[in-house]
Amino acid sequence: MADNEILVCENTELLNIFETEEDKRGTDLLAMSNYFDVFVSKLDTSLDQNGKWETVIDASSLLGQIAVAIKSGFDISKINMLVADTSHFSKEIVEGLKEGIYHIGQSKEVAGNLRPAVLDENERLVKFVTLKKAINPSEILADMANLSMQLSLKHISAQIEDVGRDVQGISEFVRREALSNKFIYARDKIMSAASVSLDEQEQLLLMADDYLMQGLSDLYVDVDAEVRRLFDLSGPFRSLREADKILTHINEDMQMIPRYVGMRVYLADFRGNTAEANRVVGDFRYHLEKLSERKLENSKYTALEIIHRYYPYSESNIDFWLEQPQQMLSGLRLYEKMIDQKSEELFYIDMEE
Repeated sequence: MADNEILVCENTELLNIFETEEDKRGTDLLAMSNYFDVFVSKLDTSLDQNGKWETVIDASSLLGQIAVAIKSGFDISKINMLVADTSHFSKEIVEGLKEGIYHIGQSKEVAGNLRPAVLDENERLVKFVTLKKAINPSEILADMANLSMQLSLKHISAQIEDVGRDVQGISEFVRREALSNKFIYARDKIMSAASVSLDEQEQLLLMADDYLMQGLSDLYVDVDAEVRRLFDLSGPFRSLREADKILTHINEDMQMIPRYVGMRVYLADFRGNTAEANRVVGDFRYHLEKLSERKLENSKYTALEIIHRYYPYSESNIDFWLEQPQQMLSGLRLYEKMIDQKSEELFYIDMEE
């Protein structure tokens, strides 16, 4: 190599997370692709191709846990750890399992070969389930934990987006754009990092993560401020229009936060920094716990209890802000527990067409 030759890293993998023109050039984070689908599909491909799994044929003792894992994304017990990539499962199947229309059982693919499967109430086959056991769990733990984290964040983001449809949506594009800016700056650094030397790439990715950290801090502060504004709306002359506006802001913030967290986890994993990914998740869990458990100053209510008091629920999501955050926290705590269980058996659940 000549002394003046520049080493260029053509790393298109970094760019694969930006799929549409809005992803690459847009300024509204909530109008972009669902990055969690991209994260999960990339990790799923990596997991399937690394050759460190063996297919489990006789999974009769795990059928109940398989059902739980498909519903939640992952399940941890004293015996083993299961992770389900629900991006490959149709909404019909996941909802059917939750509602009892479908169940996990065994079906014969060929004579004498029982395989885990999703069955309907008449024991008819809906989908085959493939259960893979990690040959060496410690070798793929980081990827598996990242997959579980992205699935959990995807679930959180989707739930908040869904309940957000109940407010009238009085919002300001300028405000949303401002809170998207740090993500946009990070995106541009990531795109630049895909075609430079390894040293330059590391610097650009560190700058991208710094922007994401700043954006997350802004969002955490903004949620706290909006909740305080909501609390200060009191008395017979309080403005319902103003309350609706604040609730819209909170919904938007709570949809953006998992996207920022998800991108930071993705970058940390890409750079092989598991400790940093864990710290980012821990910060997110702390923020949710604060909203859920800590009383506001001069108030007998927590932040989520105040949101609950004003929220215009529909019949399908009554008590969302009291109940769902606890499920979100459970998912985050399970992720952190997963990192600590390096010696346990590890299983990956997939669906076949």
